[in-house]
Formats: sequence, C-alpha cells, structure tokens
Amino acid sequence: MKRSNILIVMVVCLVLILTTLVSAHKANPGVLPPDAKVQGLTYGEWSAKWWQYVLSIPDAQNPLTGGTGNQCGIQQIGNVGLVAFDPTLEEPIECQVPIGTMLFLDILSVECSNVEEYPFYGGDEAEMRSCATGFTITDLQAAIDGVEVQNLDRYLHTSPLFDFTLPEDNILYTDELVGQSVSYGAHLILNPLSPGAHSVHLHASIPEFEFTIDVNLDLTVLP
Repeated sequence: MKRSNILIVMVVCLVLILTTLVSAHKANPGVLPPDAKVQGLTYGEWSAKWWQYVLSIPDAQNPLTGGTGNQCGIQQIGNVGLVAFDPTLEEPIECQVPIGTMLFLDILSVECSNVEEYPFYGGDEAEMRSCATGFTITDLQAAIDGVEVQNLDRYLHTSPLFDFTLPEDNILYTDELVGQSVSYGAHLILNPLSPGAHSVHLHASIPEFEFTIDVNLDLTVLP
C-alpha cells in the first residue's frame, strides 16, 4: 500500500474514533462523560466516597437496607450529592435535592473488603480488586426525564483501594469496624438539574446473585 493511502486510512480511522466519542458525549446531555473529574476526583474515586458514606450509616437507618423507607439519602460533598436508596423497592423513591447540586448515582455496584466473608473477602488490594471485578454487572439501563442514557457500559468503573469505618450496627454484619475495600460498578454523575420535578429510572442485574435492580427516583430540586 502506498504511503499516501496509509495516511488516508489513518486519518479516516481517527475521524471515526473522534466522531464516536463526540456522539457518545452528545447523546447523554446532562450526564458527565465517564472520563470526567469533579472536584479533582474521577468516577472511580467518587464511587469510593459513595461506599464510605453508605458503610458509615447504621443498618437501622441505612437507605440501602430500607432504613429510610421510600426516601433516599443524600450526602453532600461540596456541590456533589451522593444518592443512596433501597434497591429492592418497587414504589417510587422520593428525593429532595438542593438547587445547584450535582448528583452521583450508583446504578449497581459491589464491593469486596478485608473484613467480610466469602464471596466478598479479599486479603489484599489485588484480591479485593479481583473479587469485585469478578462479578458481572449486566442489562444496564438508565433514563433521565424519559431520555435514555447511551453507552452505559462505558460507565463501569473500579474504585481505588479505600479505607472505611463501620458503626457497630453495620450493613456488613461484622464485628470488625475498620477495614479496606475496592468497589466495582456502574455510576452516573448528573449536572445540576433545574428546579422542580424530575424522574430517573435505573435498571441493572448481577447474574451471580440472581439480583436485579429496577427503581424509579422522583427527584424534587428545591428552589
């Protein structure tokens, strides 16, 4: 092949790649791209913040285990709100959001730590990372105000190793109250929504657990 033809092929390939990336970004208005950083933190680093938040809440009050009923929990860090809720609820989950807040949504994720039993145990960072990423997260779907989010497989992230502290009444049901963990899952970070009512639908499955999340969030952005 002539050198000129090789250059033409390379240029065409580069244009196609750039077009795909730009199209993927434009296809999800209001959703930060998967390589974005907020307050200097990546999606994976925000997922560690999210797990530190939910692990710190006693079981009786924890949104993940139904401690808040159909009300979500939101932990504010700067202008980012970490949203947590009971993934087993069939009724809509209500969330009140301060205006100007970006939202970190955990569609579905799993963590492995050095204080849990099999199949969530890892003795060191490599084992925890292998454990977490060994679970399959599939059938990803999300919609914001009725608009489907595209290319959700690009929003699967692994966290860095992170430390956590548990209350005595904890959702890991362990007596070890200090540990380390790595998480893996699908997440979205939304730009601040306009004041008023908004809807979010999230769906995903982990076949190993025969577990599926299919929830609707009714968000009210307070003026």
